[in-house]
Amino acid sequence: MVTGLGESGSFLAIPWVKNQLKKALGFSPYCGTLNIDVHDPKIQKALKRSCEKRILPEEEGFCDALVCGGTIAGRLSCGVILPLVPHYSDTILELVAPVHLKEALSIDDGDEIEVELFP
Repeated sequence: MVTGLGESGSFLAIPWVKNQLKKALGFSPYCGTLNIDVHDPKIQKALKRSCEKRILPEEEGFCDALVCGGTIAGRLSCGVILPLVPHYSDTILELVAPVHLKEALSIDDGDEIEVELFP
């Protein structure tokens, strides 16, 4: 787990983003992501090939993103958002969940966590 840029909270608070994620994942996301560095760009590439759900921008200045669901730590529903923008890190996965994941799982930067994704 790594610290992100701190921009996801405002993005996830946008009503059309929240609505599309709820439709795609079955839950309203907490306004923040948990960033996982998978250290291998092949993982994100494989997810991009297999994820069928998308967030489509409803306002100018936003990008498309792929979305797939999953579980984290074997017990909490989650999803991963893969922004389709140039120069986005190819080893970072941004996880969303209906709860604040760092608090719910008592984890800190540098901790390892198991995530199972369902494209």
